Amino acid sequence: MAEQGISLGKVAAAFVLGGLVGAGLALLFAPASGEEVRERLRSKGEETRERLREKTGELRMRAEELRERAEELKSRILSGAEEIKGRGIETLEEAKRVLEEAIEAGKEAMRREKEKLAQKLKREEAAGAA
Repeated sequence: MAEQGISLGKVAAAFVLGGLVGAGLALLFAPASGEEVRERLRSKGEETRERLREKTGELRMRAEELRERAEELKSRILSGAEEIKGRGIETLEEAKRVLEEAIEAGKEAMRREKEKLAQKLKREEAAGAA
């Protein structure tokens, strides 16, 4: 309800105002004695109060339902975020492992190439000295 700019106070004020306007119109247009008019006003006031209580109760129940739905939605969103976070961490760890393996493979390949070049250099030096 808050999304539409309608608050519990506004609804209550509208009911009370409607009851008062209705009672005033009843006084103006009803040909009755003062005692009858007072009784009608009292009765209408009680009816208006009862309707206001009912509507207030309904609004409270609706507000509670909305709060519960919001809590449930919040819980589902947080749960989904945790799941995504977990998958992201797993993906990063896997990428880190693959990268570390690639670095080690590169170091090993560089060491072998260095040994080959050192052996080739020794052979060329030995051939040049002979």
